[in-house]
Amino acid sequence: MDCLEFNIYSSVLSEIASNAGRSPEDTALAHETIAPNVHTQKVQLSLDGDSGGLQEEVEPRSRVSMPASRVQCNIAFGELVTSFPNSQIAQSLGDLLPSLVSIIDDIPYTDFDRSLSWKDWALPDQLVFSTISALLRISGSHPETQTQTTEAIFSFISQVVAEINNSSSLNVLTQLTPALHGLYRAISTTSYPWTISQWQQLTLRLKAVFDPTIVERLNHLLADILQKPDVDAETLRFVQTFISRYTSQGRPPSGYFIVCCIIETEWTVLAQALIPEAFTVKRNVVEAAAANKAWVALMKHAVTEPGVVDQSTRNALEDTIGHAMQCFTDLLLQIDELECDPLLDAYAWETMSESLKLASVCSVALGKLDEKLSAKLSLLLSEDSPVFENLVQEAALKATTVLVQSFPEIAPTMASHLRRFVTAPLPIFEFEFALESRAPPPLAAAAKCLALCIKLAPGEDLVMSNMYSLLNYIAATSKDIYEGSGSSQLMQHHLYTSHEDNASQLLEPGLRGFTEDEKRLVGISTISVVTRLALEFKTEEVTKLTISMLLQRLRSAEPTVEAAIAYNLVDLALSAPEGSFIDIIRAFSMINRSANPDDPRFSNNMVLAAQTRLAQELHRQPELFEIYLCELLTLFADKGVAIQNAKIANPHVKTDDMIEQLASLLLPIDALLAHKSFNPQLKATTPFFRNMWFLCILFHFTIPEEHEKTAMDWLKPALSRIARKTPAMVVEEAHDSIASDVEYNSVIRQEYANTVLSKHRTLLNQYIPLRSSEIKYLSSGQIIFILTMHDIESMRSATGRTSSLVSYFINDSLNRNTNLSVCMESIAEKVMRGCINDLNRQASHQAMPDCLSEELRALLIGSTHRVAQARDAASKYIHRLVTSFPSLMCDQALVFAILEILTLLQRGCENEFIDEYNPVWEYHSDRVDITLQLTDSYEVRNDILGQVLRNANHWFDLALGRAPSEMHSILQRYLATNKPSSGPFAELGATVAETYARTIGPVYRQTVSLINLSKWKSDASRNLASQLASKGYFAGEAAGLRLANRQVPDKLEELPPQPAPPAELRALKTKLAQSIQEIRNKNSTLTIHDMKRLLFRCAATIISLSTCDYDLLQHLVSIPFEVGTPSALAAGIEVWTWVIAEQPRAEVPLMGELLAAWSDTIRNEKGLFSTSLNYDDPFYHPIDYSPTDKEVIDRNLSHARRMLIPHSLVIQMLFSRLQASRYHRPGMMTLIQHIVLRTCRAHTSLSTHALAREARFSFLLFGFETLKSSYLDSYCENALRDAIYTAAYSWFSVRPQWSFGANRVQLDADIKVVSEFLSYLQNDAIRTLPSISSLAPSQFANRQSFYSERLRSIIPALRLLVDNELSRLTVWRNPANEAKRGGDHAGTMYAEASICTLFKTSWPSLIRTMWQINPAIAIHVTERVKQPLIRLEVGKLVRSSSLDVVDIPEALPFLLGERVDGTVRRDFKYLLLWAPVPPVAAITLFERRYQNDPLILQYAHRALEQHPVELTFFFVPQVVQALRNDELEYVARFIFETAKISQLFCHQIIWNMKANCYKDDAAEVEDPMKPALDEMTDRVVNSLSGEARSFYDREFSFFHEVTSISGKLKPYIKKSKPEKKAKIDEEMAKITVDVGVYLPSNPDGIVVDIDKKSGRPLQSHAKAPFMATFKVRKEHIVVDTDPDSLLDADGGGVETREKSDVWQQAIFKVGDDCRQDVLALQVIAMFKNIYTSIGLTLYLFPYRVTATAPGCGVIDVVPNATSRDEMGRAKVNDLLDFFVARYGGEDTVAFQQARLNFIQSMAAYSVACYILQIKDRHNGNIMIDGDGHIVHIGLILSLRPGGVKFEPSSFKLNHEMVVLMGGRYSQGYQLFQSLTIKAFLALRPHAEQLISTVQLMLGTGLPSFKGEPTIKRLRDRFALGLTERQAAEYIVGVIRNAHENVRSTAYDEFQRLQNGIPYN
Repeated sequence: MDCLEFNIYSSVLSEIASNAGRSPEDTALAHETIAPNVHTQKVQLSLDGDSGGLQEEVEPRSRVSMPASRVQCNIAFGELVTSFPNSQIAQSLGDLLPSLVSIIDDIPYTDFDRSLSWKDWALPDQLVFSTISALLRISGSHPETQTQTTEAIFSFISQVVAEINNSSSLNVLTQLTPALHGLYRAISTTSYPWTISQWQQLTLRLKAVFDPTIVERLNHLLADILQKPDVDAETLRFVQTFISRYTSQGRPPSGYFIVCCIIETEWTVLAQALIPEAFTVKRNVVEAAAANKAWVALMKHAVTEPGVVDQSTRNALEDTIGHAMQCFTDLLLQIDELECDPLLDAYAWETMSESLKLASVCSVALGKLDEKLSAKLSLLLSEDSPVFENLVQEAALKATTVLVQSFPEIAPTMASHLRRFVTAPLPIFEFEFALESRAPPPLAAAAKCLALCIKLAPGEDLVMSNMYSLLNYIAATSKDIYEGSGSSQLMQHHLYTSHEDNASQLLEPGLRGFTEDEKRLVGISTISVVTRLALEFKTEEVTKLTISMLLQRLRSAEPTVEAAIAYNLVDLALSAPEGSFIDIIRAFSMINRSANPDDPRFSNNMVLAAQTRLAQELHRQPELFEIYLCELLTLFADKGVAIQNAKIANPHVKTDDMIEQLASLLLPIDALLAHKSFNPQLKATTPFFRNMWFLCILFHFTIPEEHEKTAMDWLKPALSRIARKTPAMVVEEAHDSIASDVEYNSVIRQEYANTVLSKHRTLLNQYIPLRSSEIKYLSSGQIIFILTMHDIESMRSATGRTSSLVSYFINDSLNRNTNLSVCMESIAEKVMRGCINDLNRQASHQAMPDCLSEELRALLIGSTHRVAQARDAASKYIHRLVTSFPSLMCDQALVFAILEILTLLQRGCENEFIDEYNPVWEYHSDRVDITLQLTDSYEVRNDILGQVLRNANHWFDLALGRAPSEMHSILQRYLATNKPSSGPFAELGATVAETYARTIGPVYRQTVSLINLSKWKSDASRNLASQLASKGYFAGEAAGLRLANRQVPDKLEELPPQPAPPAELRALKTKLAQSIQEIRNKNSTLTIHDMKRLLFRCAATIISLSTCDYDLLQHLVSIPFEVGTPSALAAGIEVWTWVIAEQPRAEVPLMGELLAAWSDTIRNEKGLFSTSLNYDDPFYHPIDYSPTDKEVIDRNLSHARRMLIPHSLVIQMLFSRLQASRYHRPGMMTLIQHIVLRTCRAHTSLSTHALAREARFSFLLFGFETLKSSYLDSYCENALRDAIYTAAYSWFSVRPQWSFGANRVQLDADIKVVSEFLSYLQNDAIRTLPSISSLAPSQFANRQSFYSERLRSIIPALRLLVDNELSRLTVWRNPANEAKRGGDHAGTMYAEASICTLFKTSWPSLIRTMWQINPAIAIHVTERVKQPLIRLEVGKLVRSSSLDVVDIPEALPFLLGERVDGTVRRDFKYLLLWAPVPPVAAITLFERRYQNDPLILQYAHRALEQHPVELTFFFVPQVVQALRNDELEYVARFIFETAKISQLFCHQIIWNMKANCYKDDAAEVEDPMKPALDEMTDRVVNSLSGEARSFYDREFSFFHEVTSISGKLKPYIKKSKPEKKAKIDEEMAKITVDVGVYLPSNPDGIVVDIDKKSGRPLQSHAKAPFMATFKVRKEHIVVDTDPDSLLDADGGGVETREKSDVWQQAIFKVGDDCRQDVLALQVIAMFKNIYTSIGLTLYLFPYRVTATAPGCGVIDVVPNATSRDEMGRAKVNDLLDFFVARYGGEDTVAFQQARLNFIQSMAAYSVACYILQIKDRHNGNIMIDGDGHIVHIGLILSLRPGGVKFEPSSFKLNHEMVVLMGGRYSQGYQLFQSLTIKAFLALRPHAEQLISTVQLMLGTGLPSFKGEPTIKRLRDRFALGLTERQAAEYIVGVIRNAHENVRSTAYDEFQRLQNGIPYN
């Protein structure tokens, strides 16, 4: 560094020193650079710790010269110590302190170079400051060194004073005087815990400087030098430069200045001694920080214990006070003698100020108020003051504040005195509001002091009374104090009234003698003081009062006073509450809005200045940014409109001044937007900005002046800055409103615009001359809009902000306007060209904007936009930029963004196959923090991906042609990033990165030429792999070295892989064992990443060992299996394959451990062997009345995948190991055979979940491959084969299943794996391998033939089942039989002809074979193959071998048959052991057709009791109907016993029994079972007691009151709605809410309140229903999941229950039978359970309906829903318009999500309407909820109200519904059709239970039922006799019939004519 220039050298050292302590590396660098170069006369520094301490030099100390470079090293050393952390100081304290003491001791005797290479202060000054600061820093942290430190400082002072007397004038001026200044700076800057005794010693030594002789000499140093005859010119120049530099800093090196410094030093030390808490150790503090902090502390806190005890100290304090006051007096006398102000170098005002401060601090230290000081301060703070100087008065006020704080008894007197002082017309209070940014310091100090006095003075309401007293002055100085009503609010206040007389007496004499100017000055100063008082008091009441009073005087005061009010209101606004802030800014706006160009008042300019200053300083309240911005933009718009109105009213009026005033409003807008933290991106601000810019264009603000510079030259830069912060001018969601705003904007007056339109049109023609034909058809608003687009985007693009251009094309209404759209495209083209030209110029100066990278990323995101025009604009823009500047691709952020977007787009396209019916719109990359919102059209998604991929390839080609090394490096970094994975998957971004990372760039010409000439093409793949490996290896090696230094026992998982010594090996094993135990105990805190790191380090240790460590291997395998998640097993497989590859000898033991771990999962029923996910009937699970919840489906899917995928991954690995071992590793083959055999023998434990299909059949393939690859004797081979076949059959032992969810990839994988299994079956045969046996050879042949016969018997049945499975899956994959999705499975055995042939020949034997293997297979094959004789054969087997199937509920119908025939004897004894059937099936057994057989009844009763109440609760209506045939009272007993268990069941059963007592609405026709129901009701009610009876009484009486209102409305049926409403309100007012009761329709929530004004009569032809709103408290479950947690292996997370209140609307009916609604919604709820059980997102909302009595009921209202009838009445033409109006344009995500919800719900309800024949489908019964779902409300089965017969027999699917889906051939319609088919197919297996649910209700005699024909037609609609493909084609025919059915249209017309219900 010695070769550097001195100033650079100094800066480098200073920077190195200041960085020390930030990191160990920085500290080490500072040591190495600075410490060795520190030298003094006594010591040479050593910080290495091995030098043996300080080294004394032999030569005695003498005056020496020190070069500037050495001085700089010593300075840097002091800075270094100051920056040291405490730990470093403590470590080197023994070296540091003596070195610093030595340095400071040498300074008075050092001759410094005459160097001027310093910036602010001379070298002696810097050295003293640095060294003493370091000493104070050390001593402050280590009190034991304080004595040594202070003694060194005191000695230094004494030496300097002595040298001043002895040294030459030149040395004193250039070395000793700066040294004293450095001392002052160090003490005033560095906080230190001084003591009073230390202050006393310091003062004693500094007092010598006050000696007149020394002061005089210091003052005449320059003269002494000049008078020397031998002084040379160079010395003179040096001295003059030296003095001028100090003087320019305001520090003249004179005696007066040094005296001032010493005075300040004294009070600084004393103040810190009095306030010890002011001491803090800080780095990088500003100059005088310690002094300021100590003074502020004295002003804020009283000194309770001064600590002055001994008399000598008191004498010293008194002497100092006397000396300070004498100094003040002497200077005052000298100034009085002068005829002008004292000279700068006299430093008189500063010295007087510091003297007052010193005296006041000494007085506080004494604990006694000095009378002379008090009198002097009082004099200075009065009109009679001998001097008026800001510094002096400010010091006096601050000194007074300190004294009042410590002597509060003087507070009342000083308060009055100060109040008079601030209301006096003193010149020090004058200031120019336009030029000064703050009020005069004396005013601020006076306010602070007065505030303190008021706070400390005794009395009540002193704050408010003093405020009113001061506010009186403001009023008194106004011209119209007694005019108008402006002060009426003040006059009425009680405090004002109490002070009114006093005010008159006080103000009149005081102000009467003042001139107008003096009054004005009093008003201005009082305003400032009042403002600062309000700020000091910090109470909302005072602030509001002050603001209110100032606002009242704002327009009534004299102009300069008004300006002062405006100025001070800004300060108040910055601390005011939001309401007062708004009042202030609105007042400013009112003044600005009413500005008159001819008004001579200048207050309007002051208001503008206030608005601008408020904008500049509003960062103190950033939450008000938005409010203020909207106010300013509104003001701008209003003024712009006013200008236009003025011109329209008088075309000849001159508006130039008005327009200039409008432009000036851009100043505060610009200032507000200049805040870095403020980015107004809220859509709410867009219209305001749009109005502002339209006016700027209208008045030509954006067009630069062609003449010379004017006063408006600031405008264009300001607009450019505003343009940067302007949010998008066009909002996508705002559909037609944007086009309307452009066309008819409220701020553009057409009359005015037409007068200037020609100029704008001409300008636009100049911009885009090729679009003149389109421009002539544009309206004025459109022209201004396009010009706005041009100007804003041109200004933005000039600064590199390019991405906002895309936003103009995102709105569909603008894009549809052809002329406007093409002009926008042309403007965009022009902006692009201009941007490239601007960037070219900047690039030539290496000054490309920093924001360009982020803007390119935004354009890249824009190129994936859902709107085609926006997408095209973004793609074109970024393509031009990158092709124009290919080097932009050297930006890592851009390259990573391109690659990640390719991957995200790939995922978006693949979503069609991952989740077919649930498009994902939003994709996010954490790696680059990019989010894409894609369209729901997969065709468009693929087009987008193709375009981005083509562009990316082109860009990478360009970049490789210019910077191949840089590109390769970036791409390697991208590829090297680790990503957690649960298996192999494809990433397009990584694929592209890998392709170009191994591409050889054209700059390597020879290599490229060789490749082109050669026939064999190659690339740089080796280079890529080598560099990735090298970088990874050496990065890991470096990390390992760092980790190896961390020998912390708890962090062993962070140790690097290396050959470990035994101790470390034991520690690693301990950590692994501990981790396994914590995982088992479910208290592990490790994340997946921690576990992976631990496994890899364990593997690395195994690899590094010379012998295999079996303990480590056991841990390596067991940890992933214990965790059991996909990511854990994926990580495990990674490390296992790594270990096997690196250490082949470890393969067999590792696979042995894997076999053990696999066996553990079988034993513990984990993963694939878990029965928790096994298939069961959906009606074994509670059925609830709630909408379909996709989160439940997703959670079930996630749970299943997390359970099943781990074993799938292991199977894939095993398959790979099998292929690697089959030829030469018999040991491995043995282990693999064991795995296969153990798994197959555990076939009953294998999961039967639909998602287990792939894993199970994959394992079967693995088993077959193992069998084929093994060399076994015939017995072992056939034992293994038999086990595999048994495991294969076990899949078919449950009801046939569809694939879970909508994952086409999963479904295709299932089909492929099952097809492969079928191929294995067809090729399997017995091999003639020798047997190892003691049997005779003749017996081998018999055994061989047995094996062959056995195989021939089991294969056909299995092939039949597999054929059927494939057939079902292929239908599910392609429900609509589309050619592009592949055909159905053409199975040889499952063809119809084959089935017939098989039936005639071998069906009975096939069924018996299945029965022998597993009877459950035979039971369920009847559902797969729908042949009556098969059912007959199975029935025979069930009846003959009943004991074999007692654990299979589905076998019960085969035993019982359709009915019990008394003539046929059947053995039902095993019913007592039979597994329970679902509730509805159990209830069916009570029907008369079963002859009340005791065993059947006992079984049915037991089955119901075994189910939880929550399950049977749903079937309460069916349970009640079962009482019809309850001769033996089994049902009654069940009801009675269950009612005791559940009060909710009790209430519901009572309501239902009451509702079924009569067959009609009016309770006139009794049901035959009414006596039994009455008896049962009485029996249940009478059994209630205690709390249960009380709850019953409260519940039933409360809702009797509510439901009875409907009956009371019947007389009002023909009356108007207002009359009905009044009656409802009257009745509801009588209801008392009893907290704790519940709505009968909402038993899962309690009512806590009722809205008694919410009653509303509903439309009904002959009934009187009404609606009311209740507040219901419900409990819901919240699942908190952590995907990284090891404890979340089952995917469940932590469940918590939370309560929330919701407002629930309910409809109450009387005289209207609700039982048919109950039944309809029951069946729909069952549909929902079925769909959820197979993961289909088909939306149904089975809202609750409860029949509470004959003709009475409660119906829940679908929340946030609108009927199609209401849309029609609101003039909504069709559903598409409604969706666009509610959710935005068709390209918006909100619209597409709503459309998807509509399609999913439409499919579900279409099937429901068809199956149940829900009629009365007029528009009043079709609802659309807030999310876009369609919800049907209405009736059931074959009911046709009013005898109308022309509704369609399918469902309602009219033209507007199809249009909303996207049209007949759209993706949406295909989705609807596919979902409808799958919904129908999903219901068919459960048809019998659904039919039974309806059949059980036949006895009610509901009008919906026509007896048994109703049930027959219901069964026929399920098409149970058809195969899956036939059924799919059948429902397709139903859909075609429903599409735009004429009968549906006719029915809508009928409803319109009869009931006034519109249909469009």
